[in-house]
Amino acid sequence: MNHKLAFKRAGNADSPLYMQVADTLRSLIDNRMLRPGEKIPPTRELRDTFEVSTITVEAGIRKLVEENYLIRRPRRGTFINPALGRSGPRTGEKLTIRIIFGEIDLNDLYWYIVLNAIESSPLLERADKLFTTLRAASLTPERIAELTDGCAGLILCGYSSVRFTEELIRRGIPFSMIGGFSSAEEPDGPEIDAVVHDDVHRAYLSTRHLLDLGHRDICCVAGPRGSRLCRDIEAGFRSAMREFDLPEREFDFATVDGHTIGEGRETGLRLLTRMARPSAVYACDDRLAVGIAKAAFHLGFRIPDDLSIIGGGNQEIGRVVTPEITSTPSYPERSAAIAIGKLLGQIRDPEHRKSCTVLQIDELVIGGSTRIRRLRGE
Repeated sequence: MNHKLAFKRAGNADSPLYMQVADTLRSLIDNRMLRPGEKIPPTRELRDTFEVSTITVEAGIRKLVEENYLIRRPRRGTFINPALGRSGPRTGEKLTIRIIFGEIDLNDLYWYIVLNAIESSPLLERADKLFTTLRAASLTPERIAELTDGCAGLILCGYSSVRFTEELIRRGIPFSMIGGFSSAEEPDGPEIDAVVHDDVHRAYLSTRHLLDLGHRDICCVAGPRGSRLCRDIEAGFRSAMREFDLPEREFDFATVDGHTIGEGRETGLRLLTRMARPSAVYACDDRLAVGIAKAAFHLGFRIPDDLSIIGGGNQEIGRVVTPEITSTPSYPERSAAIAIGKLLGQIRDPEHRKSCTVLQIDELVIGGSTRIRRLRGE
């Protein structure tokens, strides 16, 4: 194959270079231009083809190893995972995988992308995929047995019950997670295969951006209330505030039950009508940010002149409003690919080592909703 002709960068040109390398190789594998079991070109050739550094190429390859697209074989090289050409376990038996969406709104674009990525994954090309929504209140022993019966494994998406995961571990049922738990507690027992975003750093990065713009009266809005995500967002927010020696105040952190525009609007109305109102708000989700912006407009505030707003997830809803919401990205396709790779690793390899993959958040997508803090009259 003429790699010079085949390797054209795929994905977002604004993404980090190593991700462009990973996205391009992944695309070639998905389209069968690089086939299962085939050895990929050596690092130096990829380096020259992409016109990037060796370190960048290695970072891209490591990402695909994490996602189970590539396998390193010492002293032999790096190969396309042969399992990509199979539809089931080594015995040839067809897989049945159940994908469970817990405590989330399926109209959420992020989870729609996750669902689509799972459904179209070449790793599960011929597997039977069963999609189920689940509320923690319905987790009876009978319901758990129903969900796991006949399944080779489960992918848990959204906010999962600690009790449910502990029961899966007890029963020896393979599963991987995309997202976190519906409460701040952690399950007892061994490591779990999971993929999460670094939401602590996401919150730190967003808050630090507002602080660098001169804002000091900042309020953070996070949810779902009581979740691990809410705890992580607060940790990142407080960390950034401490760097500027700002006192910890109870009223600068607000929690919500869910990530909806309605929740954001109600919270925004409360924040912006109090005596000491914030000059900036960081909301952990773009829908909350849009709701807060709606409240600001209703009260006659201008964005960003009177109020700067940052969201989270870089969702479409934040890009269709005026001004566009400054936000941090999320990686649904990558999350799905990694979770699938982890699950198949459990199913096919008794010695599979479970781990949590943390997707780093190192960039801000700047919209028009933030600006340098200016005093009234300036």
